[in-house]
Amino acid sequence: MQIEHSKNNGAHRYECWDDYGCSIVGSAVVIEQEDHVYLKDINVSSYYRGRGIGTRLLNRVIVDFKKKPIMADVFEARLPWYRRHGFKSVGRTDNLIKIIRPS
Repeated sequence: MQIEHSKNNGAHRYECWDDYGCSIVGSAVVIEQEDHVYLKDINVSSYYRGRGIGTRLLNRVIVDFKKKPIMADVFEARLPWYRRHGFKSVGRTDNLIKIIRPS
């Protein structure tokens, strides 16, 4: 599977394509700020979940922005997955948990 990256006005989009290059099976959107990046979303098609695609996308974001902290707002059920990737919870808003991965 191949990950492609595009940038438009500070928004970075990562797309993971299937082995045939026919379909996008996962994507991530990151908004770059001066002092951090915000992981807006990371999604994997339900058929492809559990195959490490989300991890590959997140690892690519981590490598590309290794000099900046990465922040996100996530549902509590996803917190263990983000913790495995070095994120820590720093607060809560309604039903979302604020997380950060230091640079």
